[in-house]
Order: sequence, then structure tokens, then C-alpha cells
Amino acid sequence: MAHERQLETSPLDIYLVLDRTGSMGTDCAYVPGASPPVSSKACFATYALADYLIEVSPAVDTTLAFNVMSLSNDCTGASYDPALIAKTSLPVTSDSALVQRISDENFSGGYGTRIEGALRGIANYAVNNEVQGREMIGVLITDGDATNCNTNNTYLAGIIADHLANTGMRTFIIGMEGASEDKLEELAAAGGAEPHDDFCGGLTPPCHYWNVGDASGDVLANALQAISEQAVPLPCEIDVTGLTPPEGEVLDYGRVNVTLTQGESVTTIPQVGSPAVCPADQLAWYYDVPAAPTKINLCPNACDTVTAAGDGAKLNVVAGCTDTVIIVQ
Repeated sequence: MAHERQLETSPLDIYLVLDRTGSMGTDCAYVPGASPPVSSKACFATYALADYLIEVSPAVDTTLAFNVMSLSNDCTGASYDPALIAKTSLPVTSDSALVQRISDENFSGGYGTRIEGALRGIANYAVNNEVQGREMIGVLITDGDATNCNTNNTYLAGIIADHLANTGMRTFIIGMEGASEDKLEELAAAGGAEPHDDFCGGLTPPCHYWNVGDASGDVLANALQAISEQAVPLPCEIDVTGLTPPEGEVLDYGRVNVTLTQGESVTTIPQVGSPAVCPADQLAWYYDVPAAPTKINLCPNACDTVTAAGDGAKLNVVAGCTDTVIIVQ
């Protein structure tokens, strides 16, 4: 009998930092089941965030820690760790500390839009609170350009680009009315977000950040959902050094299949001999070193399909197969 290893997306930890500056407008308290009583970015964001955190059904075990930007005059990021609300498993109840803190925010920041402090804080928190085996990401929601600390956008982008290069951890950017789209796009690309066609605002798709306007409706929830899906895709590179054969058999790398399961549908992904012969019109995979493989690599078309797979998708590596699917070039 064949022996299967199943790969699922990793558990996810999110550190979300929300702009609290006065440009967000009039505050309001969150009332479960009600609609925003005030037409302002602050009130719309309060309701959208709270509703999302209560109603979300994460595809993987997910926690969220919360903070606000410019609660102090910090430019170093030191004030962002610990978070105002520590990692909290999602979904939450309406009386949770997380929802209450969001509801209680008065959006009267008097220290300006200190994006440098927020980005450094996100990076520092992520490094200090990463848990092995879990994916850690940062999310910044802002309605303005930097007004304090270092305001050079290329410099700010370098903070999270360096963080990504040094740790592999990504920082996602959500923009609201009032922020310069080109500046947020530069930050988002530097933070490691993948290009997408949704909520690009006035920019020509694809873009890397999410423009949620005034945060009314479900656009903010949709952006957060898209970020969560980007953050923990199925892998395009699979370590096979620990692959085990069926009991009583010797591992034969020529008897391995890779399958993608989406709901009730199971697709067997064929093997090709090398990346040079990856087909453009169908899914395929190849070994890094065919004679002594340590990794399975998905061809670009297969990688795109797997990383875009919906909630609950699983990638399976099956050893000891009687029948294998190989594309002969």
C-alpha cells in the first residue's frame, strides 16, 4: 500500500497595526449586530474589523495581535512590543478584549503619522514573537502618508524589505482614503505581498497593496481574507528527505506521485525530467536532482495553481505508487 504525506498550510500569526490619527474622523463604539452610526473612516474601520474578527472562519489556526500607530512619539518601534492586545485566537466573541480595544479607540493621535515607528515595530514584534512552525506576518492599515520620523518613502520601504530579506516574514499594507497610492504600493511591494487584481484603487492592476477606501462595507474584511490566503499558501517546494516508503519496502523515488486535493476533487500532477521542460499548458513537477533527489519543485503553472488553491486544499506526496504519471519530453 502506498504511503502518503499530506502538506497543509501553516498556522498563522498576524500582527495588525491600525492608524489612529485624527484624519480617520469621528470615532464610534462597536455594537454587535448594528450598523456604523457615523459615516467616518474611524467608525467604518471599527465595525469592519470587529465584524471580521467575530465572523471569520480561518482556513488554518490563526491568531491576531493588535496595536495602533502613533500612540506615542516613538520612531524606533520599541513601543510596539508588547502589543496592546496579545495574540488572540480567531474567531473571537463580541466581548473579547480584542474587540473591546478596537471599539474603545478614540482616533485622536497627536503624534502624527509615524510610519517609520510602525514598520520598525511590526518587524521587531514579528522577530521577537515568532513561533516555530507558524507563519508570522505584519499588517499596517493607514489613511495617510508619513508626517513624522523619517518620511522618505524609499527609506521606509527599505525597513520592511530588509526585514523580509533577513527573516522571510512579510509585511502587508492596507490603504484608506487620504494616503498616496503610489507610496503605499512601494511599501507593499517591498514588504513581500504578491501582485493581485483586487482593490487596487486608482492604480493599474496588478498591485501589491489593498485600497479599502473609507472602509465601509465588506472591503476591509475581503482585504484581510486575501492577505491571510497569501500568507499561508501551499508550498511550491517540498522536502523529500524524510519521505517514507510503505512498510517493508525500500523508498523508490521513481514511484512517487504528487496530488492536489480541493474539496472532493483530486488532481494528480505529472512529473517531468527537469525545469527546462516544464509545460506551459498543464501542471507538472520535477526533482531538484533526479539521481539523488532532496526536493520536489512544482513547475510555474503548477505553483500558481497550488498557491491560489482555496481554503482546505491539500498537497499530497505519495510514495510506493504502482502507477505514476510522467510526461515524456
